[in-house]
Amino acid sequence: MKILLINPYTGSEETAGRYRRFLAPMPPISLAYVAAALERARLPVSVYDDYTEGGSREALVKHIRVADPDMIGLSCVTPTAKRTNEIAALVKREFPRAKLVQGNLHSSVFFEKTLNEGLADAVVIGEGEETVVELAMAFESGAPLASVAGIAHNENGTPEITEPRGFIEDLDSLPFPAWHLFPIERYRLFNFARVREPGTLVLGSRGCPYGCNYCSLKIMGRRRRRRSAVNIADEFEWLHDKFGYAQPSFVDPIFPLTEKEAIEFSDEVIRRGLNKKLTWITETRVDCVNERMLKAMAAAGLSRIMYGFEAGADGVLESISKNTTVDSARKAVEMTRRAGIQIIGFFMIGSPGDTVRTVERTIAFSKSLDIDFAKFTVFSPFPGTGIYDEFVKDGKVAADAPSSSFTNYPTRENPAVYAPEGMTNDDLVRLQKKAFMSFYLRPKMILRHLLKIRTLRAADALVGMMTLIRK
Repeated sequence: MKILLINPYTGSEETAGRYRRFLAPMPPISLAYVAAALERARLPVSVYDDYTEGGSREALVKHIRVADPDMIGLSCVTPTAKRTNEIAALVKREFPRAKLVQGNLHSSVFFEKTLNEGLADAVVIGEGEETVVELAMAFESGAPLASVAGIAHNENGTPEITEPRGFIEDLDSLPFPAWHLFPIERYRLFNFARVREPGTLVLGSRGCPYGCNYCSLKIMGRRRRRRSAVNIADEFEWLHDKFGYAQPSFVDPIFPLTEKEAIEFSDEVIRRGLNKKLTWITETRVDCVNERMLKAMAAAGLSRIMYGFEAGADGVLESISKNTTVDSARKAVEMTRRAGIQIIGFFMIGSPGDTVRTVERTIAFSKSLDIDFAKFTVFSPFPGTGIYDEFVKDGKVAADAPSSSFTNYPTRENPAVYAPEGMTNDDLVRLQKKAFMSFYLRPKMILRHLLKIRTLRAADALVGMMTLIRK
């Protein structure tokens, strides 16, 4: 049973507009975990990254022919859904012998449509490591798919979901991502997340106890499951010694969650001397930090932290169930600055309850904070989020809306799927551009990036400036 995993290309020309120049192929960590699980089960597995090949049909077909797989797995999230389904249709048409499996969030949400349109023989629902292994073995042995927990498949022509699979409780039991199968030399972290090169992604936990209604992580459950400090430090060491990575970056929405977790991990990193070999970055909430944990993490090599500030008005924060305040954001920034850690701020434009006036407040708020980077995205109710279900039910979003319209970077040609009452797509496009320009094109920020941070190369800075000022 030869298995080929494919990471589909994101059509950034359509979904990212002028901001596509800032995007780069990111390490597909979810697919790398699945590949590692298949390897551990001694199932022959290879990987094709359609993103690094720019979505080339010729390169894809050639690779599939050479690999001659018995099973093909596609990872599908909303930004890649259009391309994923193009690949699925191609596989069914030109390689009908291969069993076709889709997984990840978008496929899980739209499993009925995927199966009805013949774009998969099975869809993995939820975490994939254990499910994909069992599914491959079922295909190989001819066992009924109904015996595999955690999938959807066609039963007598009707999409059916099998028994749900429980979450993986012991994350330490997972093998490290199979990066040796991937073209890692072609991946780069986003500019704002890049401190030292090369860098890659690390997962510290799954599940989130918070209920932000715009977040799709509910698919991993509200109960947070975390890896041990020792296991994560083992991976840090492995990434450095085997691949030469200089910067692991956490993909968790919150790491660490508590002071105890922060101290344990920081102590383990320092005990091994990894703080002298690596720098790392992470993301957490403004209400999950304190002085002691920030100083401990800084000593352990944390150089940059990401906060989801989202808005500069408490009322807007309430509308997205963020459960933080503008005041708590300011306090977190002050503590983080005292610890000597650089700050990346995430902000959203066009959230429910937003008006042109409140967006202007968010822009002013971002400039008032002593932060080093700001990322301004347009709010989008992505499939798999609580607010998506609410908006579809209320008729604010069409159930058959094209996947490309769920974008954080709308354009006039590809408008946002949602705009708050009283705002238009043109407002969202204009205000997003204004936000970036207002934040970055200040003498203070230009000098900070040229003389102190120095993360951006001259070419990056020039491209960024031209992108912002052009019409």
